[in-house]
Amino acid sequence: MIFGLVAKALFFVLHILAVYLLLRGHNLPGGGFIGGLVSAIAFIMLSLALGWREMEQVIRVDAARVAFVGLFLTGLTALGPMVVGRPPLEQFMWHLELPWFGEWHVGTTLAFDAGVFLVVVGVSVKMIVVLGRSSEGMHPFGPREDGHYAAAVEEAIDELGRDPLAARKEGDDAG
Repeated sequence: MIFGLVAKALFFVLHILAVYLLLRGHNLPGGGFIGGLVSAIAFIMLSLALGWREMEQVIRVDAARVAFVGLFLTGLTALGPMVVGRPPLEQFMWHLELPWFGEWHVGTTLAFDAGVFLVVVGVSVKMIVVLGRSSEGMHPFGPREDGHYAAAVEEAIDELGRDPLAARKEGDDAG
């Protein structure tokens, strides 16, 4: 119970740190990769505290789709300059004067880092959720995800609810 309460509080603190690292990254060391890792760690910690079934209610979007959006954003910022005849990965900067915040320097490097952030979070969370669900004997994918990772004509390797260790033992006994 204590771990669950601490994990819920730290979840938000770690995400604030992740956003700070993301925003700090385009002018100083840090950025999308380390911010994405901190965010993924927050999700992993929360999933260990709540369990995989409750995490499905917290994470309403498939993590692989988050990674795809990040990859698209990263590719767009990397190849976007070529549309206007510039070399790939060239950065553009805009200087904005925002009330209460002062002058902000916003550039394509921030969009690139945000894409990397989303890729790291999406891939890390998806891998950990699949491994965690499998290690607890659950089906690795949720009920909404099965159609996304296999073709409709494919058959499952093992039947749902069947213990893979028992199936292996049956095969050893037969051979």
